[in-house]
Amino acid sequence: MKKIVVMSDSHGYHRAIEEVRDLEPDGDVYVHCGDSEAEPELLEGWVVVRGNNDWFYPYDEEAVFEIEGVRFLVTHGHRYGYYNRKEAMVDDLKRHYCDVLLSGHTHVPQFEEESGFYLINPGSTTLPRRGSDKMYCVINVDDGKIDVKFKQIFF
Repeated sequence: MKKIVVMSDSHGYHRAIEEVRDLEPDGDVYVHCGDSEAEPELLEGWVVVRGNNDWFYPYDEEAVFEIEGVRFLVTHGHRYGYYNRKEAMVDDLKRHYCDVLLSGHTHVPQFEEESGFYLINPGSTTLPRRGSDKMYCVINVDDGKIDVKFKQIFF
């Protein structure tokens, strides 16, 4: 079993990055889905993508990695728009031959299955929206199956 720790939208509150790492020291992979507004040194060893507020940072727009046969696509999510959002996400997964999309941007936790694909948003560790709490998520991958747990973070 492998453990993936996912956060997003910390928006310059660097303590959130450190706190998530401290809370989940046994993660196999750490992912930040963008809008970290953090220097690369702070996210060394993480899979990181650029969000719409990461103007000055050299992160890629998307990343792909594989764990136990499950392929993950990481992107911030700001390019999916609001109309036909899920369809655009699934199309992106198909284009990258991936099974799971990890994205942020909305600041709202999400875990949905759509057309056999998984759409996961960990929410925001600093600026939650739509009544959600400050959150991140942990994904356990075991023999090709995923289990997602959202965890509240307190500061």
